[in-house]
Amino acid sequence: MYDEIRKDLHEQYKDLPRKKIPLWGRAMKQLMGERNGPGGIINVSWLARKTGITDKHLFNILAGRIHNPSSDKLLKIADAFNISFAELAQRSVAEHAGHFHVTSFGQRGYIDYAQHGFSIQSLSPPGTSTRDFFLGLMTIKAHKELKRWRFKDNSMVCIFLESGTLEINYGGKIKRLQANESCYFDAGVPHTFRNVDSVAAKLFLVTRPPLH
Repeated sequence: MYDEIRKDLHEQYKDLPRKKIPLWGRAMKQLMGERNGPGGIINVSWLARKTGITDKHLFNILAGRIHNPSSDKLLKIADAFNISFAELAQRSVAEHAGHFHVTSFGQRGYIDYAQHGFSIQSLSPPGTSTRDFFLGLMTIKAHKELKRWRFKDNSMVCIFLESGTLEINYGGKIKRLQANESCYFDAGVPHTFRNVDSVAAKLFLVTRPPLH
């Protein structure tokens, strides 16, 4: 079932850009903020002296007017901050600790699997790297048992049950989850979900790697 959700979410996201565009200016601003001490000596003039790149060119990169600086300039910028080019690149695509992401309504997907008795809404943007995860809100109809699920090997799932009562057949053993409880498990083990309550079960589902 995870594969079916992944396929359907991919279909919904097919017209959205999935490739992360490097934002070199943002990475440079973050580095300048991290390196600045009380005196505030890390600025564009300092960077120009360290790299030999003109102030105007650096300002244009910081403002996003230059989207693809030459590789030799990027290497000089990385050297000025005493980091590798790989780290600078990671920072530019938000693959470095410290970045903050907001998911807008337009980045969410919603699929109603009426034939299976549940619906799911994605709350996270499309995953593009190994650090990403999937967060979704799933609703399972009252007294509905879903078909068997199994994710790829070395994958993990976390569930927080907001309402309803959920029975999880996990590798042949029954686990019960009450409202306001959560669980975390290896999703490579076959499992099924069953709402044993008279009200719809609402649960937040997190997977890693992401489903979309």
